[in-house]
Amino acid sequence: MATLRAARATMLDRLLTRPGSTPAALLDALARRLGAAGLTPDVLTYAALACGVGAGALFWLDHGWLALLALAVSGLLDALDGRVARLGPGPTPWGGVLDLTFDRVVEAAVLLGIAVPRPHLHLPALVLAATWYVNLCVFLAVGAASERHPAKVIYYPPGLLERSEGLVFALIVVALPRLAGPALYVYAGLEVVTAAQRFRHGRRALG
Repeated sequence: MATLRAARATMLDRLLTRPGSTPAALLDALARRLGAAGLTPDVLTYAALACGVGAGALFWLDHGWLALLALAVSGLLDALDGRVARLGPGPTPWGGVLDLTFDRVVEAAVLLGIAVPRPHLHLPALVLAATWYVNLCVFLAVGAASERHPAKVIYYPPGLLERSEGLVFALIVVALPRLAGPALYVYAGLEVVTAAQRFRHGRRALG
């Protein structure tokens, strides 16, 4: 059975989940408990989706702090589903597809929830969405071309930004609403850096 291969070089995700760290040990312990309770990785992935879409709705309704809580729970569940799989039955191709797809759905829901009710955020949100599109194209192109990586469901080219950093920017939007527009532009700039990192990684790995 294929395994999920992740080659990530992110700021917070790498810090929080590196092997041997206290957060990683806590996540593994929680994942074992959830697996022992009979919760499957796919159930956790669907729960992460529900919490993330709920966060988008709460942002829309201007319940920012509740939205952040829901988004944090979604992120925790997203971190746990793969661990439950690795510690239990093993990752599956369909689980990898669910995880990748639902992460994008959550991102879209949150961005819409933040930006649509606030006209002054329409342009920065559009710029951010454009950089997401380019970054995702690079991500998928490099991953699809990396067939030399035999043990994989989905290959994650390294990059600067992942979900943890998105939560930080959501916190800025809620806690410092006057900085929401500039924060989205900064986020977009970092997405460009991430895309460039992945493009460079692909050139080195595949060239």
